[in-house]
Amino acid sequence: MILSGTALATKLETELAQRIVASGKKPKLVVVLIGNDPASKMYDARKAAAAARVGIDFELHAEETATTESLITLVQNLNVRADVDGILIQLPLPAGIDTDAVIAAMDPAKDVDGFHPKNIADFIADVPGARTPVLLEAIEFLLVETTQNFSGKNALIIGKSDVFLAPLTHLLEKKRLQTTFVKPEDITPELTGAADVLVVAVGHANLITAAHIKPGATVIDIGINRLPTGRVVGDVNFEEVEPLANWITPTPGGVGPVTIACAMRATAACSDAR
Repeated sequence: MILSGTALATKLETELAQRIVASGKKPKLVVVLIGNDPASKMYDARKAAAAARVGIDFELHAEETATTESLITLVQNLNVRADVDGILIQLPLPAGIDTDAVIAAMDPAKDVDGFHPKNIADFIADVPGARTPVLLEAIEFLLVETTQNFSGKNALIIGKSDVFLAPLTHLLEKKRLQTTFVKPEDITPELTGAADVLVVAVGHANLITAAHIKPGATVIDIGINRLPTGRVVGDVNFEEVEPLANWITPTPGGVGPVTIACAMRATAACSDAR
């Protein structure tokens, strides 16, 4: 079965638009984009379109270049703007910018992505009212769509970044999954072949093939890669893996649209909390 993120995002956006109308408030989201990364520009255009559909004011602050210091100053100014409910820093930031310092400069109450250190700590500690980081919320929504009981099964996260490792592990373990993390250079067919749930976030086109998959597995592909031909693919070779998987997200049209919908939900939550 294909986990259509497009269909799920449409459902989430419809529900959110109705809530925003009923609230009588119009939340405002500011996205900060630095550089010329085509994928980042594409995502921001889609965020702007999603904001328009659900009734959120959208402001894009785009710069060709910036320094860590100038970005921190910008974020601090957005923190105190009364008209701004949510701030989203488009990642990755260009080389030379201290991403951790920029994210830490945000007011945690306006952090839409949910990756401010305080918000991550609150999520892992199950602090009442803590929001799930939007990427993780998207993964959770997709797993719920499968209607499967994951208790006692094995999950494997393949990734390069430690940023979302702890919160994603926490999310999966709350679903009673036995969770393991591995860097892409350390994967083996034996390791991946034991995974009932496989989450891949590497940025390497078609890294995962049929040889890596346990028949009947659920595969969540977070990667997005543009081939020289212009075609966009994930970290998972969809054509090879789809016949073996029980559930699989496509790329495009999988995790991405749901993550954007969850960013809109988080913006509304930031507005409600103010």
